[in-house]
Amino acid sequence: MNSTSIIQEIQDKLTLTLKDIYALALSADEQLEILQKEEKGKFSAIFQQDAGFSASANRFLPYLIELNEEIQSLPIMEPENQKDKIQGIMKKMRMIHEVLARFHSIKDETLH
Repeated sequence: MNSTSIIQEIQDKLTLTLKDIYALALSADEQLEILQKEEKGKFSAIFQQDAGFSASANRFLPYLIELNEEIQSLPIMEPENQKDKIQGIMKKMRMIHEVLARFHSIKDETLH
């Protein structure tokens, strides 16, 4: 397997993972919208500036868009930069997944 097909396979797997996260993020964003309308969601960003994201938003979707752009850029990157970029993408995905899991567990606890 050559490096181009390996990067394509990694890109495909990261894209699938992002699609899985998307449903959770969409649901969370809807809940955050409701909380903000009830004047309960008073924060400016989900992640702190040092979390590694360029985006700064009080919803998850902008972070997912940023990750998608990074994933889509993998095949056109210089090969020596791909490993670091993939590690960064995975770190960000892990952070988003952890925050979404906590968000949904808290939301589920309040419904019971």
